[in-house]
Amino acid sequence: MASLPDNTAIGPSILIVDKDTMSSELLQFRLESEGFSVALMPNGIRALEMDLSEYALVVVDLMGTDFDGIQFTRALKRNPDTYNVPVIILSSKTNEDSIVDALDSGAADYLSKPYSGRELIARIRSVIRRKKMMSSRKSDKVVRSGSLVLDIGAGTVAIDGRRVMLTRTEYLILAFFLRNRNNFFERVAIRHEAWENDSEVSDRAVDTNISRLRKKLGDLGRHIVNRQGFGYGYVD
Repeated sequence: MASLPDNTAIGPSILIVDKDTMSSELLQFRLESEGFSVALMPNGIRALEMDLSEYALVVVDLMGTDFDGIQFTRALKRNPDTYNVPVIILSSKTNEDSIVDALDSGAADYLSKPYSGRELIARIRSVIRRKKMMSSRKSDKVVRSGSLVLDIGAGTVAIDGRRVMLTRTEYLILAFFLRNRNNFFERVAIRHEAWENDSEVSDRAVDTNISRLRKKLGDLGRHIVNRQGFGYGYVD
């Protein structure tokens, strides 16, 4: 069961998702001494059932579990209500592949164990500052490309004011492309972004969903480009 945030704290609220109770309680004490409001949750799946939109940041360490920190981050980022909640992943893994996978999942930062408490706090403050800067821009909630408008908060897409009915997968693919315009992504990255259990998704399924998305966007579908050797992307 999650502990309640310290009502005396006036700083940003942070959720720590970690099965190691002792480590999370020590980190909670350290963060609260720095003025943060901190809650704890030992289970990643149960954490996703909470209203995570109220937190300024989630610190997650679920290595060695069936549902690890990378899976947690992907699930959080697939939800339009929590997409903008930043995540810092803590892990004992120091290899480059683990770090790349964590950042590709949508994590704002990755810190290998053992880590310095001062460094973690500095990174937390840095991530929260970046989030505040982004939140101050109204365009963060609404992404526009010509007559195409994607409302991240409402989870809707419209062209010339008319609603475009997309499946959840099509919406997530389009949102991913629009947030990263003029960049190209291989199918594996698209699978990670738009499917919960991406290991069971074929490259053909990615192609099929993108083909349907193009058709639903009409003339604007031409902006979704497949560049050989680089992957798919939305090009202005």
